[in-house]
Amino acid sequence: MSQKERILKEAADMFLEEGIKSVRMDDIAMRLGVSKRTLYEMFSDKSDLLERSLGYYFERKRDEMEARTKDAANVFEEIFLMLDAMKSDERRGVLIGNLKKFYPEIHRRIEEEAHKYSDREFDRLLERGIQQGLLLPDMNKELAMVTLTYTMAALFDRRYQLKRHDGVSLHMAFEYVIVNFFRGLATHHGIEVIDNIVDKYRKKPE
Repeated sequence: MSQKERILKEAADMFLEEGIKSVRMDDIAMRLGVSKRTLYEMFSDKSDLLERSLGYYFERKRDEMEARTKDAANVFEEIFLMLDAMKSDERRGVLIGNLKKFYPEIHRRIEEEAHKYSDREFDRLLERGIQQGLLLPDMNKELAMVTLTYTMAALFDRRYQLKRHDGVSLHMAFEYVIVNFFRGLATHHGIEVIDNIVDKYRKKPE
């Protein structure tokens, strides 16, 4: 790992652990054992380091997700592995909220890139499901993508309202929406596969 990559990784970890507003360039330099001058030779200011370190963080997360799901037996198992990975990354929601509040332009650019990636992945998942005979081939893919994207975004934006409902977590709500969404697009065989996978994953020990 190069010095620049190490700085990006450590800075991202600090922003996630301590909050975007709390972390100063001095703090990052101290943790890394480098001078502030070294930081400013690579990054113009904190905003530049923030945006590039978060870009590096999200790229690593995508690589980790691909590695985790590459051996999935079918598209539905891949989706459940993705959901399982999301459950262990609660800090991301707090970070995105702070980014939107304090650095709206950086938030907009990162969200734009995330949407492009999600659209590509969603299209790939639908195609894989159709080829496996698990999803209906005549679906309106564009409408399906828009429907799921907006539903998930609404859940995320209103996640704090879930506290009013005992025993309902954001992850449980995501799972409920995704399972029923894909059951609506699935072939008869696909529905059987979904139900078997749901049963399997709900029996897994925490």
